[in-house]
Amino acid sequence: MAASDHEGSRASDLSETAIRQSWMMKRSKYSKKWEKRWCCLKKNELFYGISSEELTKVLALEGCELSECSIDKKQHAFRIKPKGSSRCYYFHSDTEQDQQEWMQAICFAKASGTMGDGSQACIIQ
Repeated sequence: MAASDHEGSRASDLSETAIRQSWMMKRSKYSKKWEKRWCCLKKNELFYGISSEELTKVLALEGCELSECSIDKKQHAFRIKPKGSSRCYYFHSDTEQDQQEWMQAICFAKASGTMGDGSQACIIQ
């Protein structure tokens, strides 16, 4: 199977079992520009890429910090800071409802990925 075929089947597998998926804007690490990205939440990972067929990046959500934020005068923005990382990932949605639904879904996915007693609280800051 060619690499592109494998990526296509992976994207198909992700969309079939996704908890939530839609377009969001993500702030680029280097250029600081906001770029449209397809985001797909599956289990306790957030996959994103330039399209639903090209989900090339993944964020592990277990133990991450999740909070609303004010950045670049964008409304409905939030940040994800993975556990053990100094990097923050910034996203923003078109509406407050979409932002809240994404944050709630990420929070529950983060909590469901906890090993052991599952006592990790789902708190949105």
